[in-house]
This record gives sequence, structure tokens and C-alpha cells, in this order.
Amino acid sequence: MKKTAKMISLLLAAVMALSMVFAGCGSGNGENGGNNAPANSNGANSQSGDVSGESGEAPVRTGDGILKIGVENKGYGDKFANKLAEAFEAKTGIPAKVTKSNSSDWMETTLLAGSKNNDIDVFFDITNLAMKNLATAYFVDEVERAYADITDVYDSKLEGYKEDMTVREAVFPYSLDACTWGGEDAGYGDGKQYFVNWATGFEGLVYNKSLFEKYGITVPKTTNEMFAAMDRMKTLAGGSYAKNSDGYEIYPFAYSGKVNYLDYPMLVWWAQYDGIDSFNNGMHGMDVNGNYTAESQKTVGKLSAFSIVSKLLDVDNKYTDPNSSSYSFTDAQVMFLAEQAFMMSTGDWLEREMSTNFSESMEIGFMRIPVNSDIVAQCQSISTDEQLSQVVAYVDGETATKPAFVSDADLAFVKSARSMYCSEGNQHICYIPAYSDMIPEAKQFIKFMLSKEGQEIMLEYSYGNMAMLNLDVSQFDYYSKLSSLQRSKLEIMQGGDGATFVGKNYVHPMNYAGGLELTYNHMEMSFGVVKSSGAYKTAKDFWESEYERIASKFTSMMAQAGVSN
Repeated sequence: MKKTAKMISLLLAAVMALSMVFAGCGSGNGENGGNNAPANSNGANSQSGDVSGESGEAPVRTGDGILKIGVENKGYGDKFANKLAEAFEAKTGIPAKVTKSNSSDWMETTLLAGSKNNDIDVFFDITNLAMKNLATAYFVDEVERAYADITDVYDSKLEGYKEDMTVREAVFPYSLDACTWGGEDAGYGDGKQYFVNWATGFEGLVYNKSLFEKYGITVPKTTNEMFAAMDRMKTLAGGSYAKNSDGYEIYPFAYSGKVNYLDYPMLVWWAQYDGIDSFNNGMHGMDVNGNYTAESQKTVGKLSAFSIVSKLLDVDNKYTDPNSSSYSFTDAQVMFLAEQAFMMSTGDWLEREMSTNFSESMEIGFMRIPVNSDIVAQCQSISTDEQLSQVVAYVDGETATKPAFVSDADLAFVKSARSMYCSEGNQHICYIPAYSDMIPEAKQFIKFMLSKEGQEIMLEYSYGNMAMLNLDVSQFDYYSKLSSLQRSKLEIMQGGDGATFVGKNYVHPMNYAGGLELTYNHMEMSFGVVKSSGAYKTAKDFWESEYERIASKFTSMMAQAGVSN
């Protein structure tokens, strides 16, 4: 099927007005969360400048031989950048200086200021507008592209690891796709790499291990088991909720009605049902044959995922605090860490944001996301949730013998589903402006950041965060010092064949130019309100309204993206 992309600069100039800033770790609907939340500095290198998001004239390039690094002080802080700069300078003799900002639009504004008004050579960004900027090359001086080509970084060897591999071989496929600008098969772009993901942005379901153990709750393998566990959590104290040490009821689940953190497991449950290839096609607005069609957004897997979230938030089921629809993301996180809930959906930035609320006696961690029980409809040899759970146990290595009833095809399908997790790592991009006068040194710095020494620094000074490298985490010296939350994340990522990441991805013209989104309305504000409310929608109503909105604009989206069948 013929697919073309008409990347016209004048057309994409209009795209600059699109509101495409997706929060690095948690996003909008009137309230920012995660990486867009106000953050206190972790402490800055004495060399650091601090623009703190204030307006004013940007610095002029000095040509002084100092490698200048820009970082947004958000969910993972800025201390890691200062420590990397110090170690890089000590190792190479190349002076390095860090400038930080608390503003979410500082990176793009600074980049677009051009070489006469920007002296940053390496950016640690958290809002991926990069593909749009690649396609709109004319605004940055007279360089061919806004960013320096770092394909050679991907082809270089990783330094200091047990593994003998290149960066390209080590990064998760999800990350490589997110950092590659199209290619011949894609019908747009040149197939080169212009960015590297410096953070994993791991997201999913976090649970209080201490509470699970105290009340003998088994970590669920399927969504049916998850709801069965939550039903039990409602009856632990003589048919009612158990209470914490302060006398507050412990609900099965905590969430914020104002921030869409439940997108994280929702996207996974969607991808588990439809399969990763179909899901990824849907990211681009395509069906399985590669045709652009609004029908790609109305899959059974998407409805199934909405149904799970709808059941989870249904006020009649009483899995959540009845006031949750009015909670901010910080309210929900505080509630969870105060042992007023067994589980919640959040990201790996939780520890940094809520450091004053962590209790040394409480052990929390990411759980492997329960497999969508509806996928039995996709299997020929698995017909019940009990059988699905047995297959998951085998995939997890809990049982050594493969269930006799499961076919190889169904086993592979369940294994793929079990490996899925949500990530906003694709929004956390490290890049070099094409007009930098220190491109070789900047590339050297990125290689250092990806080296074992650099990743040791990342693990220690960005709260257990690391780049999207599929490596044996046991080789890192700092691994044993990490919290249970961060160790659980790394163990999940590296278990078996490694994680299969899913997430909102703006690498395709239909996303960064056409405006295609996975959801346009707020699930929490449709599912978690009383049924008499005019805002309430069933999962099917929500699914259909989402489709109708996309279908009504799909042709214009294609035209704005410059794509055709």
C-alpha cells in the first residue's frame, strides 16, 4: 500500500501551535503531575546556572570550550546532571557546566532561539516535541535539521559493561523506535537517530508489600484475580475495611480523579488484548494492513481496557475512597504512602516526589501488571481464567512444567502480554542542537552517560532511574543500595527477555502533526463519578464517544500530517 508523507515546512509551522506537550511523568486535564510537578532542587553543582523558568535574554554562545548541559529539574531532579558533568570533566579534561530550569517549555524555547541566543550543547529534555522539530528544519539558523545526527553514538560500543554490545543492540526496541526519525519503510524521515532516551519513565501498579503480607493477599496474575483480591480487601475486618495504625480505613486502590495516571495500566491491558503489533499500528492510526483508518482506534482491546478501569473506579464497587474523584495526584500518593490503600497506579518518580512521606518500615514495589483476563477470547487452548493464571505462573517461572493444555501459539501470546509495561521514557530525550560548536564533545558526553560509570551515577542520583538499556542490572554496584521500589522496577524490566514497553508515542506524523491521541477525554472523570451524574459514562459509551471524535476528524488529521493511503 502506497504511503507518503508530505513534510512541508509551511504546513508544519502551523503545527507549532498544537498543544502537544505531553508531561514526562504524569499529565494534565487541568493539573500537572509527575515530572511536571513543582520540584525542589536536589542540589546543584557550584558551576550551575539556574534559569528557573524565568523570561529574559538567553546567553550568547561564547566559544569558550566549555560543554554546556541543560536539564529540567522535574521528576528525576537535576543532581544527576551535575554529577555526570563532574565525572565527565574528571575523566576527559573537557570542562562541563550545567544549567537547570523548572520550566516545562524552557528546552524547546532555548533550542529554537538559535545559535546566537543559546549556548546549550546537550539537553536532557522531558517533553518530546522533537519529531515535529525535525520535520520543521527552517527555523533553526540554516542548519539542515534542528538536532545533530547521533547515529554513530548508537553504533558505538557501550563502555564498562560485562556485555560486549553497541548502544543500538542494548536499547529496548521501544526506545530505538522513539529515537529514530522514520525511514524508507515508514514513508517519512531518514531513518537516522537524533536522540537517546536518558530515562526509563517506568509506570504501572505499585503495591504495599507490607500490607499484602500482613493480610495474606496474593499478588494477582490476572485482572479477574485482581478484582477478587480487592473484593477480599473490603472485608478484612469483620466484613469491612481494615484500618491502619491511625484508624483510617485501608481501601483496595488509591487514585486521583484529576490526573490520568490510570492510563498506564489501561494502555497495557489494551495492548495485551490486541497484541503489540496491532497496538503499535494503532499508535499511527493504521490497521493491520498499513492503511490509515479511524477504525484502528475502535478495537476490542481498547474497549476491554476501558471496561477494566471502569470496574475499578465504579463507586458502587467501593474499591476506592469515595472522595477520590476530587483528589490531586499528590493527595492520592500521600494516601497510598499513609497506608490508606493497598495499591495505586503511578510512576518510578514517586519516591523522589514523596520522599518525606516514605516510611522505613513500609516496603512498596511495582507488581507485574495482571494479565487482562479477557485475552482468553484471543486464545484457542485457554478457556478459563484459572487456566490463564496457570500459564502466567509458568511464564513467570513459578512452575517448572508447561501446562499440558496450552498451545505454543497461545503460550507465546500470553508471554508477550505478561512482558508489557507502560513507559514515558520516549518523552525523556537527550539531544544535541545541530548548531552546537562542540558536537564531538557532546557526543562523547552522551556516550559517557550511557557507560557503566555514567549509569551508576544515574542510579544513585536520579532515584534509581537509568537509560532504556536492556542490561543485567546485577552488574551495577549501586543496585543493592536501591529502595525496594526501584529494585522491583529494574527486576521487572530485565526479567526473562526483558520488558515490552507500550505508551503514547509521538514519533509518527499522525501523532506529532495530525494530533492523533489515544484518548481525548478523562477516564477518571467519566468512570469514577456517581451514576446519576451527567459526567458518568459506561466503558462502552466512553469507547464509542472516543471513536466518534476521532472519526469525525480523521481525514483532516491525515491531511495535516501529510500522509495518505
